[in-house]
Amino acid sequence: MAFQPQPTITPTGIGALVVILKTDPDADDPQSAHYQIEVERSDGSRKSLRGDLVPHITPAQRQGLMDFMASLRTQAEEEIL
Repeated sequence: MAFQPQPTITPTGIGALVVILKTDPDADDPQSAHYQIEVERSDGSRKSLRGDLVPHITPAQRQGLMDFMASLRTQAEEEIL
């Protein structure tokens, strides 16, 4: 009996993009950025890719995210505390 050939599954689109930014001055890792990308595939399925965002962005983008988080923290402290 022959083995069944498997269909080639290729990416066909990008679904949801999720970015998680974290800042916690009391943590061992005070700043982090992670991503999740849903990849739509030719067989109708979806595959979720996850990982550290930092290697995929430029230094200017990283600085922009850090500045945004610092500003958001300041706003939270001023408005909530």
